[in-house]
Amino acid sequence: SPTPLFHCDYSDWSPSFSIIPSVYLLAFLVGSLGNSLVLWVYLCRGEGRRMVSLQKANYSDSSGQSCRPSSTPRPPHSLTDSLIASLALADLCFLVTLPLWAAYTTMGYHWPFGQLLCQISSFLTALNMYASVFSLSTLSVERYWVLTGRRRSGHHLPQRRPIRFLWILGGVWTVAGILALPGLLLRSVREVESEDDDPRSVVLSCQMDYSVLIREELEEAEAERAEMWWAAVLSLKSTLIGFLLPLIVLLFCYCSLARLLSRHFGRGPHPDRRRQRRLLRVIVTLVMAFFLCWLPLHVNKTASMLLEFGFLPYSCSLDRTLLAAHPYVTCLAYLNSCLNPLLYAACDPSFRKRCRRALLLWCRTNKRQAEAREGGEDNEEEEKEGRSFTRTQEETADRTEG
Repeated sequence: SPTPLFHCDYSDWSPSFSIIPSVYLLAFLVGSLGNSLVLWVYLCRGEGRRMVSLQKANYSDSSGQSCRPSSTPRPPHSLTDSLIASLALADLCFLVTLPLWAAYTTMGYHWPFGQLLCQISSFLTALNMYASVFSLSTLSVERYWVLTGRRRSGHHLPQRRPIRFLWILGGVWTVAGILALPGLLLRSVREVESEDDDPRSVVLSCQMDYSVLIREELEEAEAERAEMWWAAVLSLKSTLIGFLLPLIVLLFCYCSLARLLSRHFGRGPHPDRRRQRRLLRVIVTLVMAFFLCWLPLHVNKTASMLLEFGFLPYSCSLDRTLLAAHPYVTCLAYLNSCLNPLLYAACDPSFRKRCRRALLLWCRTNKRQAEAREGGEDNEEEEKEGRSFTRTQEETADRTEG
């Protein structure tokens, strides 16, 4: 909402109450299916490997050939798999709130869902931003360490890996939850002025309330200025910790990996050159997706903050432009949760193999269950026919004896 310190005419401004909710609902459907598939594939990876091993063992036993077991047991989940699953879980936590935000936008930014859902939805939105970007940054650092040879999986016992993975994931989600707490503690539902002429119409807005952080003895102008400072501090916090610092980490890791891959594969055979181009394309896609989805929102927030504090020459046209663009850049940032399954998992060639394997196992499991149900029904029918046939024979014998 515009700052009360300036007087601009915002009567001509009206966001799209149809396009943005439609995009939210589409992102909810596509993102929920995609991230659920990512979770299923990566979390069921170990179970799928055990089932495939059992099937190979059964096949080898039936064919009379011995199946040689693996000499080094491999853990069901690696740190990369756990971080990708963490990224998908963070996206799912946010995507469940998109129908609420879609309804909120459709109703002209009227929040009829109550105080609790306002706080929880805002907290999950901020939690998604921090947990996603921290998971991506940790994933980038982990890949950098592995490919540069600074961390070798053979140096650690497989039994200790799950404990280390839990500590890393727990640290990511704990820090993200702490940074997202302002959305839970400071959000409230407040009545705002309605644009309708009907005085009985009430519009409830789910927005940040900084009054709990401000002393009561301050005058109205000083209180408004203090609210602006608190809003600026929290906005600067989210931009620095949730965007700039992770972006620096991403750029450092992937630029270093690009130089490493260029040195390693630059003079190699033709297949290695194809592999180099594919890896570099994946790296550029990951960095650019994060950059393009979140950059407009943070630029919009930073420019609005600089305009409010007078660091930029105030202009009503610029203020109206930033205000009009804010719903759309927010929508673009929210779409990152919908694109993550494609960009962070599907670009990996092994993901398609895991996905096909998981779908194949699911189809086989359903087929076995259907066959078991049909077999049970056939057995019941055979038992019924057998009992009726026995009963007929007994009745015939009774009539013969009579």
